Amino acid sequence: MAIDIPGKLRDEDFAACLVRRYLAPGSTTGRARYSGAYFERIGGGGDRPETAYQFTAEDLLAVTMLSVRIEGYHALEVLCYQATELNDLLAQIPPGIALQDPEAGTLIAQGGPAWRLWDAICDIEPRPESNRIGPVAAGKLLARKRPHLIPVYDSRIKKVLKRPRTDNQWWQDLRAELINGQGLVQELEAVRDKAGAGHMSLLRVFDVMCWMFSWEGEHGPYAQEMPG
Repeated sequence: MAIDIPGKLRDEDFAACLVRRYLAPGSTTGRARYSGAYFERIGGGGDRPETAYQFTAEDLLAVTMLSVRIEGYHALEVLCYQATELNDLLAQIPPGIALQDPEAGTLIAQGGPAWRLWDAICDIEPRPESNRIGPVAAGKLLARKRPHLIPVYDSRIKKVLKRPRTDNQWWQDLRAELINGQGLVQELEAVRDKAGAGHMSLLRVFDVMCWMFSWEGEHGPYAQEMPG
């Protein structure tokens, strides 16, 4: 299924403005306008060499920056009780591979290590009365550990890109768009440069563009400040 990217987001200046606003501090407090601006920064990043092959408490904290709640018993499963199994799967996913790279196809395919890791985290349900961690939180945790390979996905991304109700093809569809689309990789690189977001992966830049478009939007409170 093709990714239905709103035409406005193909305007590099407009998209860069969205990303800059996301990363900029609040005008009065000097503190983060959006906590997600620290998703990559908390603890130096999830794919830094020291911790690239294991889940850490900093990774779970980073995910909360994206409005996901990781409860205590879920954290214990990831960090302690299921740590060996989850970290073994994580170790099968090289940190430097990007979603558009040839090697990515087998990693994200159903039955591949990224898919199996996502599925294992998604289904963590520590106690009978607990909820599962769920697909959104699992995806965001993987995006923290492998930011060039796994894209963030949530209800806002789903809405902006008009994804289907049951969406099992998100990774594959975005990969196809990056490979076959009309210069999307180059556009995202340009947006990242213009926004001064060199610490972010292209997938995260795309996520922020879409999220901000949903949140502030073409007709949002700051639309008059945006070019286009």
